[in-house]
Amino acid sequence: MTQFELVLRTGAVLQLLLLAALFLGARRRDHTPLLASLCCLGAAAFVLTSVPDARSWLGLWTYPLTALCVAKVALFWLFARGLFADAFRVRTGHILAVGVTAGFGLWQQLVYIDQERAGTAAPWERLASFGFEALMLAFVLLALAEAWRGLATDLIERRRRTRILFVAAVGGYLAVAAVVQGYNRLSGIDTPAVWVSSNLMMMIAFALVATWTLIRIRPASWLEPDSRPAAGSRLDPAEKKVLASLQRALEADRIYREEGLTIGDLAERLGTREYVLRRVINCGLGFRNFNDFLHAHRIGEVCTRLGQPEEARRPVLAIALDAGYASIGPFNRAFKARTGMTPTTYRRSSQNGRKLNT
Repeated sequence: MTQFELVLRTGAVLQLLLLAALFLGARRRDHTPLLASLCCLGAAAFVLTSVPDARSWLGLWTYPLTALCVAKVALFWLFARGLFADAFRVRTGHILAVGVTAGFGLWQQLVYIDQERAGTAAPWERLASFGFEALMLAFVLLALAEAWRGLATDLIERRRRTRILFVAAVGGYLAVAAVVQGYNRLSGIDTPAVWVSSNLMMMIAFALVATWTLIRIRPASWLEPDSRPAAGSRLDPAEKKVLASLQRALEADRIYREEGLTIGDLAERLGTREYVLRRVINCGLGFRNFNDFLHAHRIGEVCTRLGQPEEARRPVLAIALDAGYASIGPFNRAFKARTGMTPTTYRRSSQNGRKLNT
């Protein structure tokens, strides 16, 4: 290892550790900052474990650092999920996915590679090694899918830009890294020194940019889109007119009842631009996601009708279809997420409450 490479590796590790600490200090209260910090630590572990003959001086630290290194792409996928959700929590299945990836990667890095170099690797082991590379690439694609999937319904402009710029850049980098590593392993060659140095410089550049965006003095960073705008605030006169038109369409026309309604369709009906309507719904009504906006009005109507005596014999599905839902499954999930109970339980409690009041 040259002195230049040593300087790059040292700088990368220090910068990544600083970034990991900044993520942990973020004000966001879900699991996203922790996942971001673990991604940085995984990248730092990669810098350390990829040093030639690293096992000789890392000793027992080889195992936890290698596990963290190989799990970083699964952690990145979870980080992408959390970054573009309003309140993401790590579940048991997520932990299992990270654990399986770490175990698979430990076998590949500490067992298979030695067998491959010694010429004793079996064909199935070589195939399994390629399977691990494919798994890493799959996690990258899943992370990019998380960014793209919610782009059309996201009402927060800062988060929309983050979807396109940050995840696309980091996801592209990880995809290239996975392809290069897979090609090198397939060809049986070590990564050329120029690629190693370029990779380290890109990691430092990414970490510096992310650090700068987190420590700049401003109301909120791209990681912390948690402040909910007050209804009716920060709208100019033209946007307030759009808000008034939207409220009329909701109250008089009940436009939310239209099945498959998109924000583009709604903007066209109101005679405005899509980006203007996103801002009006976000800043004027306080919604962060277009689907949440629709669910709020649809579930609100359903709740009202479930409590009315004249609707007591009407099937719940019929009421849900009237409110704009296409099937019972999405309706039940949305209803329980907002009320904490099933529609049938809600109807029963509303009827019991009405009897007590009379």
